[in-house]
Amino acid sequence: MQLKQPNKTRINFQDIQWGELDYDGSSKVLFNNKLFSGYVVYDRYDNNNIMNEIEYKNGSHLGWENEYNIQGQLTYSCLTVGETPLEVYKYDDNGVLTNHWKTVGDAYYQEMARKYNLD
Repeated sequence: MQLKQPNKTRINFQDIQWGELDYDGSSKVLFNNKLFSGYVVYDRYDNNNIMNEIEYKNGSHLGWENEYNIQGQLTYSCLTVGETPLEVYKYDDNGVLTNHWKTVGDAYYQEMARKYNLD
């Protein structure tokens, strides 16, 4: 399995708690009663490989939403700020990039990347 950003912490959805609302009206994600930064794994395949995960920073939905195939290969990745997608990558089952686009203008993209330290 080749995870996107393998150095970042990953926890399972069952292990999170919900906190107060953030800037876009979504509940913040807590882990051990602290704002969580890293990936929340929402689903796994029967072989325990990750199916999909969402990145959070300081409890807020900021960063990458990733989907993997059953073999653990990244097939979809979307950079988001809250519910707003900024950039989308699609890959085939072998990990070859098949499509890429930005959903916002470059000035807004750069502003969000700087403001929220997106990587």
